[in-house]
Amino acid sequence: MRKRYLLILAACALVLTGCLVTSVYPFYTQKDVVFEPALAGTWTNASEGEERWEFAAVSTNNYRLSFMTKDATNVVQATLFKIQTTLFLDLFNGEIGDEVQPPPIPSHFLFRVKQIKPTVKMSPMDYEWLTKFLAQDPRALRHHLIGDEKDKDKQRLVLTADTADLQKFIVKHLDTAEAWKDTTELTK
Repeated sequence: MRKRYLLILAACALVLTGCLVTSVYPFYTQKDVVFEPALAGTWTNASEGEERWEFAAVSTNNYRLSFMTKDATNVVQATLFKIQTTLFLDLFNGEIGDEVQPPPIPSHFLFRVKQIKPTVKMSPMDYEWLTKFLAQDPRALRHHLIGDEKDKDKQRLVLTADTADLQKFIVKHLDTAEAWKDTTELTK
């Protein structure tokens, strides 16, 4: 079951953008969390008609997101939050199963939310941009490369910086066009 979940999550990441930036720590603190009732509902990816995103309000501070394709459904916790005046969405699945040993570490995915009405427009931080940026300046943000050390193309970047440092980095690059270049548009 856990293997299937990981495969589905990896497929979702590939479908969305090629690769998503992942972090061990959340991108938000509780004081950053906001709630937007307009986000709740079922949305369809404007460029991938068979892809649906269903946001169900769990409480006034988070949503249950069901990401559905024709082949699979993945359910994660979605938290909408603000840094300064910019909206973001942190996607997280804290479910740890015992089918895979050692259990994988849950990770957070980040999307910058450009608008919610009348359509949702959001952009993940660009994985390739971040990888190149951190290769040039490894001290800019704490991270770890996992995978084959001999083959850089088979390595995966995982952010290990704490929430405060993640937010400082995000704020510093809010106006960096290459950092947020791919936009997903969802329609109701």
